[in-house]
Amino acid sequence: MKKLCVLFVALVMVFAAMPAFAQDKADWAFYGQARFWTSWESADEGTFFGGSAGSRARGWNAGGVLQDDSELDWKLQTNSRLGAKVKWGNVGGTAEFGNAQTGADAGADFGVTWRLMYGTWNFGPGTLVVGKDYTPYFFIVSGMCGPGGGECNGIGQGTVYHGRRAQIKLVMDGFQFALVQPNSQTRAVDTDATVILTPPGVLPTMTFADFANVDDVDQTLPGIEASYSANLGPVGLYLGGFYNTFKQEFNVGTATTDFSIKSWALAIGAKTAFGPIYANGSFQYGSNVGNAGMPTNLLITRMAKDGVTLAEEDAEYMAAQLILGFKATDSLSFEGGVIWQKGDLDVPSTVPTINLEQTMWAYYIQAVWSPAKNVFIVPELGIIDNGDLQTTTLSDIDLGKITWFGIKWQINF
Repeated sequence: MKKLCVLFVALVMVFAAMPAFAQDKADWAFYGQARFWTSWESADEGTFFGGSAGSRARGWNAGGVLQDDSELDWKLQTNSRLGAKVKWGNVGGTAEFGNAQTGADAGADFGVTWRLMYGTWNFGPGTLVVGKDYTPYFFIVSGMCGPGGGECNGIGQGTVYHGRRAQIKLVMDGFQFALVQPNSQTRAVDTDATVILTPPGVLPTMTFADFANVDDVDQTLPGIEASYSANLGPVGLYLGGFYNTFKQEFNVGTATTDFSIKSWALAIGAKTAFGPIYANGSFQYGSNVGNAGMPTNLLITRMAKDGVTLAEEDAEYMAAQLILGFKATDSLSFEGGVIWQKGDLDVPSTVPTINLEQTMWAYYIQAVWSPAKNVFIVPELGIIDNGDLQTTTLSDIDLGKITWFGIKWQINF
């Protein structure tokens, strides 16, 4: 009887509150972006080793003889989106769907995924964000889209970007602090690198792939990210960083051992505008950024560990972008940029020490033409030079170049 009375009182309270909810309706604003990538992309034979940076073009092996490759890329981009922004008093949120394309030829009909899904609460001095959003380690200075027409904005090519992740974030003016879903990439190097680094006799003391005797990977702490942005007249400044750690446990003979993989990065960036001319730049420095899932176009960005001696070495990462642009009219602008990335790793348990190093350069120019409101046509020409994989004891390995001429077609609605 008491339970029925409690239920009755609860129902009365809910229905009594309904008129108040009805009078205070949420404001919904829907939006969408259709983005289409059309390009001709060419990769020389060295990209069989160095990776394709998202392009369908890739060097290939014909009976032991490496071949170059050229491909047409004609697809709906994965960053096309449909979303809604909601506001209800001091509470709001954003829900955004995107193309869940997987693989170069999966096509636009492969599936749909959440790009963003978060709620916000403005409590006065700041805003609490809960859900999947861009992390604080996020500062875009480049409009570069190719090759492959992926996320664009030079992501994977040195852009300060750690993805859209589940998080609890506090935003206060220009300051952001977040506890982020951690990442546990256990591979020592990018998948492409295993093609050239695993043959017997090349680097026999190095374990580059997942340990065959791994028992468990534990995430013990959330990722920590913070950033601060400020506008000083014509100059916008950014400072940011992240820290990510997890433990990997594996067997050594009859014993069990574990070790921690720690990843971190720091970044500084600036955007400047003087009349029709703008100049943007950023610089990053970090350790084991690939283990934290940060996208790069490098092979060497992850910790390496010798599976026998248990010696380990951290991978050093550096990147810089310099972008120059000119706004000729309200509907036409031009942009060009130079991008540099470097990965450096000492192989553990080698005497003398074997060092692996890769330096990548990218160059691009583009025009952004808007013939009508919310319509953008962006022709772009670019080249990515993956450089050489340099070692202290072996001959350098050419990792290839990728060139492209493409057009991004975008209509916002």
